[in-house]
Amino acid sequence: MFYGVHKRKKRDASLTSLRRKGEYDEEAMEICEQLLTANPDIYTIWNIRREAIETFRENRTEDELQSLLEGELRLTEQCLRNNPKSYGAWHHRVWVLDNMPAPDWGRELGLCNKYLELDERNFHCWDYRRVVVERSKVPSAKEFDFSTGKIEKNFSNYSAWHYRSTLLPLIHPDPQGRRPIAEKKHEEELELVQSAAFTDPNDQSAWFYQRWLLGRVQPPLALAQAYVSHNLVSVSLTHSIHLDHTTSVDLVVGGASVPGSWRSSSGHKHSHVWVSFGNSRLLKLLIGLIHKTQKVSGANAIVVLSSTAEDGEIEVRISLFSPSVELFQGDSGSVPVQVQLNKGGEIMHSLTTSRGEDGSSRVLVGERPQFGAQFSVATTSAIDRHRYKVETMRNLEELLQVDPLRSGYYRDLESRYIVEYALEAAESLYEIDLANSNLTALYHSHYMSIFQHVNLSSNHLARSLPRLHALQCCQVLTLDNNEIKSLEEFPALASLRTLSLRDNLISSVTQVDHLKHCLNIGSLDVTGNPVETKRGLTDAVREVLLSIHTLNGKRL
Repeated sequence: MFYGVHKRKKRDASLTSLRRKGEYDEEAMEICEQLLTANPDIYTIWNIRREAIETFRENRTEDELQSLLEGELRLTEQCLRNNPKSYGAWHHRVWVLDNMPAPDWGRELGLCNKYLELDERNFHCWDYRRVVVERSKVPSAKEFDFSTGKIEKNFSNYSAWHYRSTLLPLIHPDPQGRRPIAEKKHEEELELVQSAAFTDPNDQSAWFYQRWLLGRVQPPLALAQAYVSHNLVSVSLTHSIHLDHTTSVDLVVGGASVPGSWRSSSGHKHSHVWVSFGNSRLLKLLIGLIHKTQKVSGANAIVVLSSTAEDGEIEVRISLFSPSVELFQGDSGSVPVQVQLNKGGEIMHSLTTSRGEDGSSRVLVGERPQFGAQFSVATTSAIDRHRYKVETMRNLEELLQVDPLRSGYYRDLESRYIVEYALEAAESLYEIDLANSNLTALYHSHYMSIFQHVNLSSNHLARSLPRLHALQCCQVLTLDNNEIKSLEEFPALASLRTLSLRDNLISSVTQVDHLKHCLNIGSLDVTGNPVETKRGLTDAVREVLLSIHTLNGKRL
């Protein structure tokens, strides 16, 4: 054994020396082959071998290069016999075929069939098969039939289910874009996955495929909310976008450009919410929704228009291909405009499917509590989020009992649903009350961008302070009893006038410094925090918050 290790180290040293000198010859190739057949997962050796081939090809004819690369294919086959799941061998085979003058893709497809017969769940081979199919232009329908055969042979073949999910949207796209695939095929697939789940409820493959079938379709880029006042324009989008120096973003009032620049509310390059502190004029408009696609400066865009006879018009443009936001505003009026272009229920569109599917999910819950409850949550919320609200929340509570190791995940998921239900039920455009909701995370904050009063008291949102960045129109924010120890990640909220942090865990006077970007805070309440009794609190607050007039309910 010692002799073998010594011999291998000697070969390694020799190969390193040849590489350093750039002396790629038959000796180097032979050393590489010996090392790779012994262990095909040494990536450096594969790299050296490719470097050598690149050197050789300069002086080889096309036939000679073809012969050389055929030898490489034989080497990879030998390596794969030793280790069918060798990343290095499969990757090298792709490289060889891409550099071969006359690759035989049909032969490669046969090789895939052979290795998938040996191990039908070899995901390395499945990945390689996708490359071969793409290069050889195999019809998607033919590959779909192949995946069907593999699934029928073994329902627990996760790779085959996943491959199927990539093929179906190509073969059976949904014209309405509401489901991953066309409705009729969608129903057929649900029947197939139901059979698989009943055959082996403990296997996760079919469950994950079912979750994909019932998954929500992402809404298109659209304006979610907008707010216009004398000193602030705030635009909230359904997707996070990036505005940079190459993007044209203008605020135009009465045909004249208004000075001002856009910045993300999060401070990051990508954001759902963008604000401009231009010197825009006040106006009063009757808001009407007209969503359509038309040409705007030569690019397709979503255009939202609103106007009245006496007040001119407001126009918000969102480019689809070079993401940008342009807000054009009529020249009259003296009242701030507040626009909620879509209520939460319309933006957070849920998938509806056949009524019978929810019954199957409930039957399977009894087979295995953890998997059954997990996927029942996904299924019932996808089928009809309102009809099964109580059942969804009950299943989440059940999961907290049977799977405590993932309690953090389930609490966050529960928080997401609670916020969604609250947004959909919100009747006011000015305020939202999420107090005592047991929230552990703040989801969909960009759908709260126009609320002026936000109550988040008595939750567990100490980790969610950065997500408050979207509340650019918020004037009164209540964060009482949220276990908050630090304000380090508190965002800049220019409209904020009143901030209540009662009954938290803030202990240091220096925490007040983190509120310095909230320039308009006039009232701050930290009653019930350890910092309340600290010396120097009042002076620190006065120094940082220049607009402050009330601290802990008392006038300063």
